[in-house]
Amino acid sequence: MQRRSYAGRDDLIAMQRAVQRTWTPNSRWHIGDLAWGRNHVPNMELSWQTSLWEDNNTVTAWGWVTAPGSLDLYLDPAHTELAAEVLAWFEEITATSTEHTVTVMETDTHLIETLEQSAYHPQPDAPFFQHCIINLDDSLAVPLLREGYRLRATRMNEANKRAAAHRAAWRPGRIGELLVPPIDLGDADSAVTTKSYQAVMDTWPYRHDLDKVVEAPDGALVASALGWLDEVNRVGELEPVGTDPRHVRRGLASAVTLSCLLALRDAGATQAVVYPRGDDAYPVARRLYFGLGFQPVARTVTYCR
Repeated sequence: MQRRSYAGRDDLIAMQRAVQRTWTPNSRWHIGDLAWGRNHVPNMELSWQTSLWEDNNTVTAWGWVTAPGSLDLYLDPAHTELAAEVLAWFEEITATSTEHTVTVMETDTHLIETLEQSAYHPQPDAPFFQHCIINLDDSLAVPLLREGYRLRATRMNEANKRAAAHRAAWRPGRIGELLVPPIDLGDADSAVTTKSYQAVMDTWPYRHDLDKVVEAPDGALVASALGWLDEVNRVGELEPVGTDPRHVRRGLASAVTLSCLLALRDAGATQAVVYPRGDDAYPVARRLYFGLGFQPVARTVTYCR
């Protein structure tokens, strides 16, 4: 078993293939998480350190560290012995950090045991993500829109408009308003740019027909749902979904999400997953997905030392 540092786009695909090879509904990752997470914010690689562990050119583990001391990781269930090695690598490269945090699934018993043996403790009050799943069968509802709005797929030359739609939906100030209780997060803009959204579009397994938007009467894109298809496991993922706050309470989020789910079903998916916040501080997204028929299957837990 050998460790090596992340070296670019081919290694991203290797990380995705590892996730795909061992995916279950309780998995921490979907291949879409990595495509989105590694690309949508420009220049983030400057604050990341990533390593891959390989056995005969097959990735069996990887670690992804965000400064100053946060670890996300993947571990092949057949190689649980690597948990201690990944954790030791993390602690070595973040030795000067005053806090170390690791996020895992509550079902990752092998990882949790290693964390607890290394003096990490769960943070019961920390935000967490609720992993939810839905069957893509004939019970899916038909999306409905108000007159003047229309559903369609993102076009190949629309990275600029698509990035603008994301920024409108994901302004930090708007997210702060939706928290319980509300928090003033300032007037900053979302970090997504035309260039970074184009990078998302250029990353496997992005497909334009699974990137659904709502177009307003004036031609602006005002709601969106990006779907990612894992063809091997026949499972789609929604990441992300958003609505321009100037167009909320018109059913656009439900309509665009249903449109994306139907497109995933047409592309061959039999299930879809989504990972909204599960804690009481941010209930809006969870209500949307539960209302559409998603069911919770597991949640993340953050450990700290």
